[in-house]
Amino acid sequence: MRILVGGSWITVSCALLTALWSVPQFVATGTVTLSSHPLFVVLFLFPSQIGVPVCLLVAMNSVLLLSRGRLVTTPRRLLAGGQILTVVLLGLCALLLVLPTTFGREFILMALAFQVGQVVVAVGLALHLHRRRRLRRHLETVDPSPPANPDT
Repeated sequence: MRILVGGSWITVSCALLTALWSVPQFVATGTVTLSSHPLFVVLFLFPSQIGVPVCLLVAMNSVLLLSRGRLVTTPRRLLAGGQILTVVLLGLCALLLVLPTTFGREFILMALAFQVGQVVVAVGLALHLHRRRRLRRHLETVDPSPPANPDT
């Protein structure tokens, strides 16, 4: 479970950084390209090199958790499903690259595929945090902390 949640934080952060580069560029120019701009390395290249392998690891862990029946809550299902969706979309983009009918927009698709799958993961993280907060509040109201000095 720690790999699923911790890895999801990493991949969502990396997807946010890549979105800060690719979305404005796509809106402004209609394409996402390589650049010699220093922010390209910080906002796109480096986060992609971290986020995609971590996403692969978390997706493999998600398949393992799914086979064991450990994905019982909605946040866990969204976290795992988003990671698996991201890997499937990235795999489809990689497949497009090796096909003879490559059309030149695969780089755009690859950037957007990573971000689309991670939106699902971000929703799962938000629900996970909401659920933990609600559970913590419930435990505080049902079983308040004992007094600091039990002798009084």
